Amino acid sequence: MKSKTFQLQLKIVWFKNFLGLAIDQLSVDQQYSLTPYYFWPRTEAWEQLKLELDSKLWISQEEKVQILKTASDVMKYWLDSRDKKTADDLKEAFKEINVLKIQA
Repeated sequence: MKSKTFQLQLKIVWFKNFLGLAIDQLSVDQQYSLTPYYFWPRTEAWEQLKLELDSKLWISQEEKVQILKTASDVMKYWLDSRDKKTADDLKEAFKEINVLKIQA
């Protein structure tokens, strides 16, 4: 049986008025951007991520479901918490994602 050589990681940029979401593919020593950033709620980011993942035939259905579920959970967390929490809080709540910080 062939061992899995990569994993998917959700990347998030937290802003007060919107959330940036993208997906990277991580391999042993490389990181590749699979998608551009989609900004929610300005765009239908979840649907755009789903379309991108569906076009990648090497990604299993289980992996697609898991990364999209995480994206949904992050979006709900942001919607419920954006006035009370920070990107650091998000990083603590979702250890499997990559939260990028933008310096102003």
